[in-house]
Amino acid sequence: MTIKVAVIGCGNISQFHFSGLEKCGAEIKWVCDINREAAMPWADKFEARYSADYRDIIADPAVDAVFVTLLSRLHKEICFAAIDAGKAVICEKTLAESAEDAWEIVQYAEAKKTIFYTSYMKRFIPAVEKAKALLPELGTIISTHIRAYQCWGDLWSETPTEGFFYTPPGGMSLVRKNYGGGILVCGGSHILDLTLFLLGRPHRLYATLHEPEGSDYDLQAAALLETDNGIVHYEALAHPLTKIGFLRDGWDEKVEINGTNGRLEVYSSNWTDVETKASLLVHYDNRNGNSTEYRFAAESPFDRAVEFFCQQIEQGEQGSQSRLTGYEVDELIEHIKLSSKQKQAVEIQWKT
Repeated sequence: MTIKVAVIGCGNISQFHFSGLEKCGAEIKWVCDINREAAMPWADKFEARYSADYRDIIADPAVDAVFVTLLSRLHKEICFAAIDAGKAVICEKTLAESAEDAWEIVQYAEAKKTIFYTSYMKRFIPAVEKAKALLPELGTIISTHIRAYQCWGDLWSETPTEGFFYTPPGGMSLVRKNYGGGILVCGGSHILDLTLFLLGRPHRLYATLHEPEGSDYDLQAAALLETDNGIVHYEALAHPLTKIGFLRDGWDEKVEINGTNGRLEVYSSNWTDVETKASLLVHYDNRNGNSTEYRFAAESPFDRAVEFFCQQIEQGEQGSQSRLTGYEVDELIEHIKLSSKQKQAVEIQWKT
């Protein structure tokens, strides 16, 4: 079976989904975007039909799956319509702009027994997958440090007066309009998902956010997350440092998990350079004193994620990734904001 898909939203992130779909052999039947100029190159490349109205796509009985790759504030309406039409859905992160909306989406997918994924593709980084497999070797996990440091330029010294990070009086910055927030949503959501993937749901957290005066987005999100697998020291940071990180390119994303038997260190590369920059895993085994480096070839985690999603859809199975993934991250984001606002630790109120 070759699954037939439609892509709704042809902005920057869609190129990675189109790449994965092409490589796994899916048939792209439709592309959709209100900006015809953004959509037509993809329509031409894949000989797909074009529409500015997502309802045309969802009404086509030949479409098996819908990729939703546009602004988070538009996800709920489109996901509900696609689920209602019996389509499998792959939705970009973040799933929604609130945990309540995300919960309603995934609950509807559960009720309809629709295959549904939120595309947190960093689960598919080879070093992350290897780390997941090696977790039992660590014994009792006692402490984790996980961070995403992204080079956004110097937004700390002065408030922007124009451009992507400018917040007009009484208006909204482009980063918030396009992505729903600052570093917590843009970069921090991915490592919250890795926390869930590797260590399970936290049950309590204490967090702080830094939002510069005159701006409507955060530049730093830091938290202590309590899990059944020890404490997690979490931070997402927008910074001006151009030569930090293991590849010295300003991208500094790391997971360090410490257990009674050793340590795992995951270093991942910039998601925009997935074809040229690779990930690294270092496993220290305290039982024999040896450290092993796993140096992986450059390989797009988007391609690997899309291949997994398509395989599961072909088999008619949800597979190993829960429908709840997007909700879980959005719930953590909401509790981080709540803890920062209240300036105290909060118990995480999971809906299920």
